[in-house]
Amino acid sequence: MLNAMTMDASRPFYRLGSVRFLGSVPRPDFEAFLGTKFVESGFKVQDASAISLILDLAEDVPYNVQMLAHSCWDQLRDHVPIRSAILTEAVVRQALELLVRQYDPFYTQLWTALTSIQQRTLQAVVKQGGVKLQSMTVVRSLGRGPSTVRRSLGALIDRNILREEESANGIRMRFEAPFFAQWIRLFAAEPVGSFEITQTS
Repeated sequence: MLNAMTMDASRPFYRLGSVRFLGSVPRPDFEAFLGTKFVESGFKVQDASAISLILDLAEDVPYNVQMLAHSCWDQLRDHVPIRSAILTEAVVRQALELLVRQYDPFYTQLWTALTSIQQRTLQAVVKQGGVKLQSMTVVRSLGRGPSTVRRSLGALIDRNILREEESANGIRMRFEAPFFAQWIRLFAAEPVGSFEITQTS
């Protein structure tokens, strides 16, 4: 959105000021912040892997990290005596499922509004981690031609469901809402061609 505001010649803020591209919040800083806040709340953190899992599942997006961390906090506060409340990977996964179920009506509405090929393309994005989506293996598994897959990806980008992220290894497709990807893993995981979508660890 900010890119469109400042780089589109038809917009009033075109080339307003200098453009800076910011990456994700540095992982060590984010992990230290989250760990400190859980401890300050009276909880224990079993090990750093639980904090890392929060960031992994939320894909380092601050808003989503906040949502998942707060869901974990609620789980610890409501279901475990405060003195023995320990943040573990199991707690994080339970909190994620609770959060995704909370948004199930919204995600279901979004999912059912998609075409069959768009749904299958999203399943492939989840399975492939957003990369190599136009490889012949993926294209064949979807049962469509490369041009159809490209159009499907383009339509999903236009609908603000996916976005392109450039890296040294090429283009990666990422979900604008990472928890929608988690919803697909939990509730819409079906075989896609010759491979099957499964929950990743």
